[in-house]
Amino acid sequence: MPRAGFLLLLVALQARAVTVATEGDSLADAVYLGLKLQPDILRKSGIKLVRWSRPKIGLTRTDYFDYTAWLRDTADLGSVDICVVQLGANDLQSIATGDRKWIAVGTEAWQQAYTNRVQTLVQTLRPLRCGNVVWLLQPPYQKNKYLSQYHVMINSVQLAGSAEGAAAFEIDAGVNDYSADGVHPNKDFCFKLGRAVANLVGAWPQPFAGTNCSACHASPGLLPERLPDLAPLIPRLAHQAAASAP
Repeated sequence: MPRAGFLLLLVALQARAVTVATEGDSLADAVYLGLKLQPDILRKSGIKLVRWSRPKIGLTRTDYFDYTAWLRDTADLGSVDICVVQLGANDLQSIATGDRKWIAVGTEAWQQAYTNRVQTLVQTLRPLRCGNVVWLLQPPYQKNKYLSQYHVMINSVQLAGSAEGAAAFEIDAGVNDYSADGVHPNKDFCFKLGRAVANLVGAWPQPFAGTNCSACHASPGLLPERLPDLAPLIPRLAHQAAASAP
């Protein structure tokens, strides 16, 4: 369905607050801090911020920590209106399939397995934990040779895997937007991401009080060209995944 990623489910919004949770690795934590450290934006946007992100996790090494299972099985997490997901920097490694058996990173088999894991994560989040899911793709990592060489590939498989249940956005990061490690965003860019997420949250229409939005759809008028200024976020459509593949 054209532009399906942007015809999201409406969120069950309280008049006083919209609950927004971050999911993913330390890059999702950067989004969390970009919002938390700007309390004026939180107040203006009516956002109640929740942190489900955690460092050193991903979707490939489920033998180390199964993040999707943690989100599914941790009952006291509850649910939120909007989930903002960003992960992948820790995922560019082989996937274990058994005792001393691995799927090599970057192969077709790896891409299919990773796409399936992205799909499972989105299906776990929505509707169990989230009314809507926003998926932030990986930045270019211009200062990290290893991550940058896989940039197009991992964004392509993340976009394909999240297409049925999330709105995906590319992160337009410049070479000077990273901290000293060349991976995590610097403070200024964290703040830009926080403002962009707050603007996105504010763009979604609010249903009447009491609406069960686990079964309703976003307004067809909420198309990419109708969105507010989301820089440095760039909306991506599901059909662009194939065009982006190397």
